Amino acid sequence: MSDEPNWGHPTKSQVRRDTTRAERVWGIVWLSIGALFGLFISVLYIGTRITIGDVHYPLPWTLLFAPWFNRAITKTALLWTNNLAIAAIPAAVWVMGFVILAAWPTLPFGGDTLVPSSMWAMLLLIAGTAGAVWPVLARLVTPAQQ
Repeated sequence: MSDEPNWGHPTKSQVRRDTTRAERVWGIVWLSIGALFGLFISVLYIGTRITIGDVHYPLPWTLLFAPWFNRAITKTALLWTNNLAIAAIPAAVWVMGFVILAAWPTLPFGGDTLVPSSMWAMLLLIAGTAGAVWPVLARLVTPAQQ
């Protein structure tokens, strides 16, 4: 445990040092796959509506899910590496996935519209990106807590 001086500390997170490079790479790969799963859920349910009486109300719950999920993914990536650029890979995968899904109908092999052209979709992009980069930006502002 001397290799990990803050092990078990309730307010200090640190990168695991008892892992191989391959384990860290696969950790980031799996987190990136998780980010794509979160994107799929967010885009799939962005148009959720609830009915109260005879009135349909939009309920874009994914605007809360996406930043929370992406923040968890990025914070977990920061446990695998001190390199902020590498820790941001799952966030970049989420954003690039969103851009590809939004541009899908215009691509030569594209088809149906996957991301609706709505204010909710734009807010989803903003909220998901903000949630994903927040932990990285927090490390830039307070590097002493690494």
